[in-house]
Amino acid sequence: MQHNFNVEIAKEYGIHEAIILENIYFWTEKNKANKKHFYDGSYWTYNSKKSFTELFPYLTERQIDYTLKKLLNEGFIKKGNYNKNRYDKTLWYAITEKGYSILQNCSTEQTKNNTKKECSMLQNCSIENTQSNTEMCNRRN
Repeated sequence: MQHNFNVEIAKEYGIHEAIILENIYFWTEKNKANKKHFYDGSYWTYNSKKSFTELFPYLTERQIDYTLKKLLNEGFIKKGNYNKNRYDKTLWYAITEKGYSILQNCSTEQTKNNTKKECSMLQNCSIENTQSNTEMCNRRN
């Protein structure tokens, strides 16, 4: 399995943050395309910290927890609980406007001509080599 992240976001906010933000973005966009999990004006995805560690075996549950808290504190994601069972404490995540903003214009470095330099979300577009991911990458680039 291949994982990727945006280098500019990683430089600014951290590698773990770039990885998790990309994952949440991928799944919320997939849910948007499938018209699933739309609540309170946003498309959502859900995962437990334990499940995140299975998806990203190079991150510990503590690192996942810290990363999610940092993304929440930065205002890039928001969390909710849209589980059907009250006892289910799995958290749901959505990208905020601020999160979409950095994903779309991840670099605002000034050049000599005072113009903004922008980067695409995926310079090397591969999370997994699947048809749906390829289509998503083509839409974003």
